[in-house]
Amino acid sequence: MVRLDRNGITLMEILISICIISFIASISLPVLHRARNKAVIARTKAIINTIESALSIYETDFGDYPHNEDNGSQILVKLLQGPIESDRWNGPYIRFKKEDIDENGNIVDAWKNPIRYKYPQTEYNNVPFLIISAGPDRKFGTKDDIGNW
Repeated sequence: MVRLDRNGITLMEILISICIISFIASISLPVLHRARNKAVIARTKAIINTIESALSIYETDFGDYPHNEDNGSQILVKLLQGPIESDRWNGPYIRFKKEDIDENGNIVDAWKNPIRYKYPQTEYNNVPFLIISAGPDRKFGTKDDIGNW
């Protein structure tokens, strides 16, 4: 009786292993992508909610929100983080980290795109000001925009 010692794996075993790993990856990668997208959207909503809260406190101190019609958010960085010369300013109302601000001084969303701030605004009746992120497609004015309305 001849006995063969088998040390190692065959080409067929390697190919089957690669097929199984590829199948698992093809199922899990889209799920991971959707989960990451949801997390980034949730982070952007949290950023907007934090700015809203800071603006509410600012309005309590000053009696009005900061006026801004140019759609940038640089004014919020200056007025909410401060310091500013005013007896009514009791801030900072919010603290921004270096990565929260772009090179133009705008607050950025989770995709590192600038957030827009507009006050006064007439587009939505339920909010006095607008805080808008372009959302996952990174284009303003589309259905995936994220805002405080």
